Amino acid sequence: MIKVFLVEDEPPAMRKLERMVAAEPDLEISGTASTCAGAVAGILSANPRLLILDIRLPDETGFEILQELDIVYRALELQVIFLTAYDEYAVEAFGVAALDYLLKPVSQARFSEAIGRVRERISAAIGAPEASQPTRYARRFLVERLKAAYFLPVDAIRHVAADRNYALVHSELGEFALRTTMDSLEKRLDPAEFARVSRSAIVRVAAIREVRLSEDHNYVLVLHSGEEVACSKRYWTAALDRLL
Repeated sequence: MIKVFLVEDEPPAMRKLERMVAAEPDLEISGTASTCAGAVAGILSANPRLLILDIRLPDETGFEILQELDIVYRALELQVIFLTAYDEYAVEAFGVAALDYLLKPVSQARFSEAIGRVRERISAAIGAPEASQPTRYARRFLVERLKAAYFLPVDAIRHVAADRNYALVHSELGEFALRTTMDSLEKRLDPAEFARVSRSAIVRVAAIREVRLSEDHNYVLVLHSGEEVACSKRYWTAALDRLL
């Protein structure tokens, strides 16, 4: 059975969602919540394989749920389906690796199609021997500009800076904002090509032109583009130990 956790703040919509889940013979509801806070606590307790999340909730959004669960979400490879009445969040949803994005009202057939993708993803993960699975790093990110979505190759990234709940990606194609944490982004980037140089900065190693010692005995990385990125001695030393 596939354990599924449901997050929906409207009772009629929750009842419909429960009926659609019940129509799938291999799904089992392990918990429900109507708020972000309730969802985080419930998911940690229920340990589901699939999350079906509404986006707009009374306290926060479904994206905040994934952000607060970041380590668990990545480590357990939880499958995520967003179910919402709003289509403007699609780019952001796939940016956090959602498996599907369903618009209300959703039919049972469309719901079953999404669940079929969940089954395929879980079967593939179970069927492949863990030792034979190479670590997969991101090759591109889905970014948005002027309501259009683009694939940004990681090769075009110069550096990334933290900005509250976002990561600002500075690239050869412009600046883009990703709704993610620096810890999560660091895990998705190849450590042979990118180095975490402070709590709030990740730099593409090939983009570095020179390293200068600052007055506070930390470092400043000067990129080929002329940009300067502050670098803490602790992070830079750890990066060098790994790269050299």
